Amino acid sequence: MAYINKCPYCATVLQKEDPRCPKCGAENIFYGVDMSGDEYQNPSPVRAAEPVAAPEGKSRTASTGKCPYCGSTLRSDEKNCPNCNAINPNYVEDTPRTIIQPKTIEELKEYCAERGMPLLRMRFFIGEDYREPRAFGIYRDGRDVVVYKNKDTGARAIRYRGPDEAFAVNELFQKLLSECHNRGIYPDGKLPQTRSGGGRGRTSNKQGCLTALKAFGIWILIMAMFIGILASVNGCVHRKDGYYSNGNGAVYYHYGNDWYFTYDDNPSGYWYETDSFPESNYEQYSLGDDWNDEWGVSDFRESSTWDDLHSSSDSDSSSDYDSWDSGGTDWSSDW
Repeated sequence: MAYINKCPYCATVLQKEDPRCPKCGAENIFYGVDMSGDEYQNPSPVRAAEPVAAPEGKSRTASTGKCPYCGSTLRSDEKNCPNCNAINPNYVEDTPRTIIQPKTIEELKEYCAERGMPLLRMRFFIGEDYREPRAFGIYRDGRDVVVYKNKDTGARAIRYRGPDEAFAVNELFQKLLSECHNRGIYPDGKLPQTRSGGGRGRTSNKQGCLTALKAFGIWILIMAMFIGILASVNGCVHRKDGYYSNGNGAVYYHYGNDWYFTYDDNPSGYWYETDSFPESNYEQYSLGDDWNDEWGVSDFRESSTWDDLHSSSDSDSSSDYDSWDSGGTDWSSDW
């Protein structure tokens, strides 16, 4: 099969007379090369690929194409075809994949992972039919994709059910961005716009600022008093972190102010969040601070749930999500 010279960035077919791609301006690495020889008409599929430098001002985001020799799917960050080992003419060195607008469930997962979002704390369950209260989620059910919200009562509101995965993903994606924006977090980089006033409005703006500062000072004082009260109350009712069980086949773990549980026949080892321990006198059911494999359940501090709770600590934007409080969401509405 003869080799077809295509631009590694936009896939436009290039001629040897083109020093650069006429569409995007990328350099034509085969400029002036006579491609009528046997090397290009019957290419050897074992050569190592040379990296193509990204043109100035162009994003080095990995893209997907097809191998010109066997037709297999090929990413631009793969030097050689994984099927026939042929050179990848569109190879670009060190091409991190950056999702801007996810269109599939997997891309939505990748978008959140790239930004270090602690999805469990944020109450977003991507690719999972989560049944506990207070949750947003998306999952595939046969040919349909389902977008849902579990309200604080445990009732489920279906936002969308149908075959259009891109539409379904966008519904949850926009809700995710909305929840972030409401907390002053902007993973999409779209900061709120501010208005600037004219000449005669400057005096009123100053007065408005003074009024706002006074109101803010009063608010700070009230919040300080409120936090002090909460701290004293929390000190009285704080539950000790550790493992608990009332013998119903489940093991619970208390972490901070939250409860999590799993059960002995759970193959995934995942720990699920729950509102409370099933018994009011929880102290009598303590199993201690340390995990014991005789319980037949996974270690909470070695589980994927624990990883989800702490996934943002490895991200540059970890401080944005550390204070996330799912209580700020209106869990009584349908969406």
